[in-house]
Amino acid sequence: MKQFLTSIALVIVVNVAFAQDFPYHYFNHTVPIVANPSLAAAKDQLSIDLASYNLWAAGFKPLNDNLIAVSYRVNRTKRAKKYSDSGIGVGFTFANENYGPFSKNILQLMYAYHIPLTRELQLSLGISGMVENMNINVGSLSPQHEDDPRLAVDNNKSVMFDGGFGATLLSKYYVVALSVLNLAPSDYSFEETSFSKIRNFRKYFLSGSYNIELNQKMSISPSVVLRNVEQNKFSFDAFCDFRFSSFHVGIGYRNEKTLFAFTKIQLEEFEFTYTSENPMEANHMIGNGHTFSIGWRLRKL
Repeated sequence: MKQFLTSIALVIVVNVAFAQDFPYHYFNHTVPIVANPSLAAAKDQLSIDLASYNLWAAGFKPLNDNLIAVSYRVNRTKRAKKYSDSGIGVGFTFANENYGPFSKNILQLMYAYHIPLTRELQLSLGISGMVENMNINVGSLSPQHEDDPRLAVDNNKSVMFDGGFGATLLSKYYVVALSVLNLAPSDYSFEETSFSKIRNFRKYFLSGSYNIELNQKMSISPSVVLRNVEQNKFSFDAFCDFRFSSFHVGIGYRNEKTLFAFTKIQLEEFEFTYTSENPMEANHMIGNGHTFSIGWRLRKL
């Protein structure tokens, strides 16, 4: 029974975390395309990103997210590129989440149109089609002892289709982006479990960053991301990235009372990033999060 109660407690913790909008805000500062389809090949000819997030709590890893993102710039013509030429970007992201008895997959297929307004300013517009699948294995919580009650058996699945759009102003010195995902949200519905319905919601993101160059090898980039979550109608991430040649360090605050710090190392076309999430009210049931990512970029456009 103790194992059963521990499992229930972990599920409660994980569902509170789920309401905080996984997986978008954990990957946003390293793989921003996950929340904005207009960023598909907005800066690079080809990009590939792999990322993983793990929550450590109560001696367990009750939650982990995994992400792959790929985007490619399609040139409309074979003529010599001019600054006034528009471009098309295509790509996809696939996110997988596992938390307690829940498993969720999110696939986004993206199309973006990039319009140079000047030699240093680009407007990018993008749309995405989304397929979301959630699976609940409530039977995994049931104890193996004959005298303990069993909650349920078998798996239950729910599939939804949705979409999103985004717009981004991108220059050498600043980025301003707006996006909306789950334009027509519907609830996850299940038939054979006590979790008969789980709410989904429309997600808004407004972000901005500014690059302050101190010299050729050093710069500072303050950034902010405004977003909504289901229980807290308004939320934000604010962070600052300090770049020293090919080495970055950064620190930020998430208004779910969480501090996070990250470091990035660039080796030619590769980028390696580690982020540590540190809740200010951490205890034995609410622990730290860790994000690892690796990216490959084929530059420049």
